[in-house]
Amino acid sequence: MSNDGPPILDTLISADPPRLGAVTLLGRLEATDAGIVYAGRREDTFVAAAMLSRGAELDSFARARFLQAIEEAVSSGALTVVDSQLDDAEISPWVAVPAGSWQAGLTASRVLLTPVALEHLGPVTDARGPNFRPHWAARSGPGRWRIWPLPWPAVLASASRWSHLLAFALVVAIATLALLIAVKIFETQPAVPPPPQPQPTNQPSPAPTPTPETPSSEGPPVPPIV
Repeated sequence: MSNDGPPILDTLISADPPRLGAVTLLGRLEATDAGIVYAGRREDTFVAAAMLSRGAELDSFARARFLQAIEEAVSSGALTVVDSQLDDAEISPWVAVPAGSWQAGLTASRVLLTPVALEHLGPVTDARGPNFRPHWAARSGPGRWRIWPLPWPAVLASASRWSHLLAFALVVAIATLALLIAVKIFETQPAVPPPPQPQPTNQPSPAPTPTPETPSSEGPPVPPIV
């Protein structure tokens, strides 16, 4: 791939996605009110990926202008799409185009992003007064994105590797020390005697006491009178 100097490839910031679809992002080519153009690589192909900004992707009209610009460029044969995500309303739409050079990829991406902020429209009369900017221009950061599974660095620096090993060894040492302290505490505790068990008795049960009979109140029988 030939890189003809400008534009300068800026590093990604923390808010940028590490990849878009199957495109691994390498850096930033340009950031405007309408969106951000990333330099990326999809397998063995270098691409430029254009993604709407945070403010533009929340504006339905800005989204429609971006999709219309892509459709017109593809239908006219002026643009080839390598990868894209355009139909998910929960994230910012983006499209990746081939980049024979970063300048060529940036030029093709500008054609798609220019209609978003209406920068392609010339003034009706002589320019007077303040310049026009969309109401969402202040929200020019990267739009919403989603990737899964989360990326993991393929190669760790030696300093980072030793930091991870040191942190792991420290956690193991603290856990071992806590376990030894707990064992010592339980060893020094006095043994708790078991509760007394009831002893069985072999004595015979006492005989029941007889109940005295109550004398009858009727008395002796009376002889009949003749």
